[in-house]
Amino acid sequence: MEYIWILPLLFLSKRWSFILFAVAYCAIYFLDILYWIKQFYHYDNFIEFIELLRFLPHAPKLYWLFILIFIFYLVISLFLIFKYLSRLISAKSIWPLAIIYFIFFSFFYDYRGVNLSDRYATRGWWGSYYETIQNLKFNNEFFWRGTLKPEFYDWPHGGALQKQIDLQHPPKKILFILNESWGTFVPEHGYINSSVKAPLLNLPNVKLIAEGENPALHSTIMGELRELCDLKAKSSNFKLGPFDKFKKCVPVRLQKQGYDVQAFHGSYAKMYDRKDWYPHMGLQNARFFPQFSNIKQCHSFPGACDYNIVHDVSRANKSVQNKSFIYWLTLNTHHPYSELDMLSANKYDCQQPLFDGRQEACRNLNLQHQLFQILADEIRAGGFKDTDIVIVGDHSPPIILDKYKDSFKPDSVPFIHVKVN
Repeated sequence: MEYIWILPLLFLSKRWSFILFAVAYCAIYFLDILYWIKQFYHYDNFIEFIELLRFLPHAPKLYWLFILIFIFYLVISLFLIFKYLSRLISAKSIWPLAIIYFIFFSFFYDYRGVNLSDRYATRGWWGSYYETIQNLKFNNEFFWRGTLKPEFYDWPHGGALQKQIDLQHPPKKILFILNESWGTFVPEHGYINSSVKAPLLNLPNVKLIAEGENPALHSTIMGELRELCDLKAKSSNFKLGPFDKFKKCVPVRLQKQGYDVQAFHGSYAKMYDRKDWYPHMGLQNARFFPQFSNIKQCHSFPGACDYNIVHDVSRANKSVQNKSFIYWLTLNTHHPYSELDMLSANKYDCQQPLFDGRQEACRNLNLQHQLFQILADEIRAGGFKDTDIVIVGDHSPPIILDKYKDSFKPDSVPFIHVKVN
């Protein structure tokens, strides 16, 4: 409906009006694409989106395919408009256009039938109201000049990490894993979710302390802020501070108690400017790509493979004789959940009826099961003795191409706390 407002420019049939139409068309198309992307990868303003573009050279091939499709569609649609549509319209078109305007306004001011509890989908004929309001809210959040500071707030629900670790009397060794895109599978809640964690829980020297779900926000770095600091933020520009509230972050508090604190992440230090704000969280000793013993890159998202990093994490845990806190942010379970990152046969057969229309979800579950398997294998080999391990999802898995988008709970993530003897 947004494109209807610029159609009168074609009625004039002037060179300048065609140019103005093309510019306006491209602008609206660009905003539509930004809004679509925001549904899966959250950012708060245009400056933040531009920052994300810096990492396009490292993006998965699927994302490059999307970009090419967007550009191809834009060029073809403009070509068809100027070649055919501009010949069909005239001043007589004003009456049917006026009727369309009237219908649009009728829908705009009537929200009956809209499922307002659903973040992205609409129901029935009344969807245009909801979608338009969402677009307006989004576009009003754009900041074309300057950069929005994050403005950190307390996360009212509390992170799973601080609920599981008593910071007054913490265990001697702690491994905290923020698990990329680990969500709660909905269609078969019982069997699938328990089987994902089974490799870890089946070990005789692993004791289950607690497991469950915890509220979560969008994006990985918001998950880091939630779990490490019990905070949330207005934007993702963490490097701008202020950092006074970071004094309550778990690594900072444990450092004061004499803990050796280390961090591991398979991606680049510049991704989301982690190199700038990690030290304020108490993560001064952080290792990013390519600071690992094996720098083979995986496919789901460019960076080192988790099944190699786990050995570096284990060695770091063993090397500390006293108190230790290790933070590991995983990577290979990132969208688009590439099967190329699987080491062996899939745990779940994606051709079974349960996964009809849920292929992305199935690949995600296979990669999640593999993560728990490689962790279990490292424990079986003697790693992480006498260590408390807390694993929490960062956010619900983004589902883009599946027919069904409801495979995972949208606003909560699973967690598990075990003790390795």
